[in-house]
Amino acid sequence: MTHAHDRGAFAKELHDAVVKVPGVTRLVSTSAVEVATHFAGGRVAGLRLAGDVVEVHVAVDRVPVEPVAEKVREVVAGRLAAENDDRPVTVTVADLDLANLPLPKRR
Repeated sequence: MTHAHDRGAFAKELHDAVVKVPGVTRLVSTSAVEVATHFAGGRVAGLRLAGDVVEVHVAVDRVPVEPVAEKVREVVAGRLAAENDDRPVTVTVADLDLANLPLPKRR
C-alpha cells in the first residue's frame, strides 16, 4: 500500500525513521503555524506532508546540527522516492536538547 492510500501509516513510518537518525531526539511543532500531518485517528507533529514541499522539524542533541539535518533530509527524501514522490524536503532544527550537548571546555 502506498502512502497515498494510507497517509497516517506513512507519516508514522517517516516519524520512526527520522527519530532513528543519530542526533535527533524528537520531532517538534514549535512554529506559529503548527507543523503536523493530520489523518483520521491522529497526527504526527513535526512533519508536514501536505503541499509542494515536505517539512520536517526536529530537535537535536549534538553539534554541529547541519550533518544531522542533512541526514534527516536524506532519509525522508529516500522514503519519498521509494513511493515515487520527488518533492523536495526541508529540515528545520527547531530545538536543541541541551542535556546531551557536550559541556564547553574550560580554559
